[in-house]
Amino acid sequence: MVVRVLDYVSSCDSNDQGEEIRALISNSLETNDTITLDFSGVTNVTSSFVNSAFVSLSPNYSFDFLKSKIKIERVNRQIGNMIRTRMSSKKTKPSDMFANL
Repeated sequence: MVVRVLDYVSSCDSNDQGEEIRALISNSLETNDTITLDFSGVTNVTSSFVNSAFVSLSPNYSFDFLKSKIKIERVNRQIGNMIRTRMSSKKTKPSDMFANL
C-alpha cells in the first residue's frame, strides 16, 4: 500500500495529523501489509507529528516488524532526521529503519 501523506493530511504539524497517519499505518500492519509513506510535497514535520505517527507504534510492535513493514520515500533531510531522532529517543533500536532517508 502506498500512502501519499498529503492526500490524508494538509501538513505534518500536529498530533492529530500524526494520528491520522498512524491509523493508516496501524490498519496496514494489522493485515500484515507493507506500507510505503510518500512524503512528496512535505517540507517539514514536527516532533508531535512524528511521535503520534511513528513512535506511538513502538509499544505494540517490535522494531524489526516495523522496519520490515514501513517504508519511507521522498523525504528531505529535516524529515529524515526528525524521524530518526524521535525513534532513537524512545529507545527503539538505532533507527536504521530509516537509514535510506
